[in-house]
Amino acid sequence: RAPVVGARDRLWVLGGIGLTAAASLALYLGLGAPGMADQAYETRVRDWASSPETLEPAQAAAVIGRIVKDRPDDHRALTMLGAARFEAGDPIGAASAFRRALAIQPDDAQSWARLGESLVRANEGAVGGDAEAAFREALKRDPNQLGARYFLGEAALKRGDKAGAAAVWGPLIAALEPNDPRRADLQNRLGGAG
Repeated sequence: RAPVVGARDRLWVLGGIGLTAAASLALYLGLGAPGMADQAYETRVRDWASSPETLEPAQAAAVIGRIVKDRPDDHRALTMLGAARFEAGDPIGAASAFRRALAIQPDDAQSWARLGESLVRANEGAVGGDAEAAFREALKRDPNQLGARYFLGEAALKRGDKAGAAAVWGPLIAALEPNDPRRADLQNRLGGAG
């Protein structure tokens, strides 16, 4: 038999939520202060920074984020932050870091490609217009950005543009060893597209 919720039960739940919120506010007003840093977290980040070789991706992102906070125009730190956030499963944060890095050094083909990959991951694997534009910028600056070629080929195939996919994947296929299964997969996909 399913439990029955009455009006009185709803009042108790709402009252409990209200009391919890009031207690939280009272604690904050008594102990907290606006703008006050989370001391425990800052201490953990400092500890993580002392042993970078053992860090998980999210911890590395926190440590590098602290460096970027102190040096916001450090291109290398921003690209490292983007890579760490990407590995930590934060594609939006990664894209933000790569955009900031590209504002400093717009000719960085690898950051354009990484920006595109971050946008693809944020878009659940779909190559959207922003990601496609980033990949095109990467190839404009360095035709050997094979990851960018892969995603541009994916976008072309999705549109039904087999010739466009073949053109962009040609150098990628040529760069793969003849016995590499990825090469055969790309060739099969081009043969079956259309």
